[in-house]
Amino acid sequence: MHMDQTTEAIAHFIGLFSQAIEDARLRLDYADFKALQETPLEPNELLNVRINIVSPYALEGFSPRIEYAPPPIDRFDAHVIVHVRFDPIPLELDGQSAVPALMGGSTPFMAADTEVFAEYQPLGSLAFYLKQQAYLEDNDYLSIGDHGLRLNPVGDADSALANLIEAASSLQPFADLEAPGSAAEIGDFIMHAPDLADAFIDTLGEGDGVFVLRGETIEGKFVNGQQVEDLPVLDAHLPTKIAEVESPDADATDFSTHSTMNVEAGANLLVNEAILVNDWYGAPVLAVAGDYVHINVISQLNVWSDNDTTGEALNGWKSLTETPTKAFNTATIRTIDNPPPAGVQNAQGDPVFPAHWQVSRIDGDLMLTNWIKQVSFVEDNDITIMSASGGGTEIVLGDNTVINASSLAELGNYYDLIIVGGNVYHANIISQTNILLDDDIVGTVGDFQTEGTATLSTSGNLLWNEASITQYGTVSFEEMPPSYLEALNQLAESTGAAPQSLLSEMDFAGVPTIRVLYISGDVVDLQYVSQTNVLGDADQVALAKSQTAENADASWDISTGSNALINQAAIVDGGVNSTTYIAGSVYSDELLIQAELISHDTGLYTKSADTLISEAVVFLSDDLVAPGEGDAGQNPSDASIPDGGTADVMQTMLG
Repeated sequence: MHMDQTTEAIAHFIGLFSQAIEDARLRLDYADFKALQETPLEPNELLNVRINIVSPYALEGFSPRIEYAPPPIDRFDAHVIVHVRFDPIPLELDGQSAVPALMGGSTPFMAADTEVFAEYQPLGSLAFYLKQQAYLEDNDYLSIGDHGLRLNPVGDADSALANLIEAASSLQPFADLEAPGSAAEIGDFIMHAPDLADAFIDTLGEGDGVFVLRGETIEGKFVNGQQVEDLPVLDAHLPTKIAEVESPDADATDFSTHSTMNVEAGANLLVNEAILVNDWYGAPVLAVAGDYVHINVISQLNVWSDNDTTGEALNGWKSLTETPTKAFNTATIRTIDNPPPAGVQNAQGDPVFPAHWQVSRIDGDLMLTNWIKQVSFVEDNDITIMSASGGGTEIVLGDNTVINASSLAELGNYYDLIIVGGNVYHANIISQTNILLDDDIVGTVGDFQTEGTATLSTSGNLLWNEASITQYGTVSFEEMPPSYLEALNQLAESTGAAPQSLLSEMDFAGVPTIRVLYISGDVVDLQYVSQTNVLGDADQVALAKSQTAENADASWDISTGSNALINQAAIVDGGVNSTTYIAGSVYSDELLIQAELISHDTGLYTKSADTLISEAVVFLSDDLVAPGEGDAGQNPSDASIPDGGTADVMQTMLG
């Protein structure tokens, strides 16, 4: 509706006035709301909710230790199955019953007067290179108690460990080898292995502590240079602190008010484990145009230093039954008789001779290589100075576990005849090395003494090398007959029908059709395992008197040893009893090396424990001495011991 100017002005004023009144009313309502919001709430009764929880799991006590029991490596004692039995389904082709040759089956069947063979693919080359390395640096410094002292490191543990590694390198000829690549390089590597053995043997002298056994064949079980009927069992020699599976309450620290100090600075476990099963190819009959080279090597070495020094006040602490450091080199080389399955006979019981052959060709070399290298390197050089407190104290500075493990099984095909146009190179090599530095120093400061029970263990280490090479199937070598030479020459040109002279050989009596693998080049078969454990566990422990409490009845249990270094390796060659016909020459070399080196002077400690501890201890005042006082070049206000870094003490052992 149209309004005049006066009427419109009055109406506009009335609208504005109404809005102002509404705003005032809202402001009054907001004030009441705000006052109500700030009023404190009156507490109501607490809600009581009862929850019943039922769990099938029971909580156990704290278990900081990782228990590891290496599986046995003699798990392949069972008979190796090399043939798979199958019953082919008869087929009807043009009204004739036939048996197809399926996946290695070799009986041909007739279809419209034409011989039909099932095709099958030959084996290919296989190369597996594995390098497992585990490094751990656990050099702890611990100061506990109100003794007001600091302990500086004594000697150079890195240099002492490096000296042991250098000494070991001259006694282990097969540890630091460069992995070959091509088939030609692997063949050269196998041919060069006897030269390494010759050079190593030439450097040995009397009193080196090295046992060497070499010949065309080696058969038997050996422990530390002695042939034995039964091998020792690892579980029976593991340090107690590593072998036992403790219950939560067994030998636990007394955390009551009685002063108890339990210190574990050792009990490190290093394990390398490798299992290789080589069942890639095989046949009851081999024909080789060139040479046949076979090499088996097991080389084992244990090197350690366990020269401990303790203060005169602790001479009565060491148990008279403390186990010394023990080292074992155990090796097994054996051949297990494994005859092939019996052949087919006719109704009169006479063997059935084949009428055909079925050939699978490899134009070139057949290479089968497994190269495994395992290295565990641990430094656990702990430094601690302590005085007894009023209750139970559990100190664990070691108890480390390092494991490298690999397991490989290679399963292929078996033939009735393998013909090689070149040479055969076959080698199994196991190299095992353990290096341990366990030179500990345990001493006292001032007039430290205790009337409580006290035990001290600084040894009880185990170095264990265990290796086995097992061949299933015996091998006999004979000069190549003309029938095999004819077959080899024919396959070098083409396939064609099988020579009748070959089909009539007694080697194939009972074989319906000869399954043949022809390799124009060389067969290169190398199985190599290298295992190295290195542990530096040179612990330094000083015991001091508390400044505020006597604790003369404190119980002490100190352990700085009980380490275990374990290498376990097994190589299993699957196969059957076979006859190998050679046109060239045969070279067979088997070598066993078992050595140990005990170092009596690493140069780490040159004085008595009391003298070294007194020289290494720094006395601090209540407010700590100022910089420049105390030891030259060090700041006693810093209670930690600076880490000077770890040199590459492994040197050539990591090549």
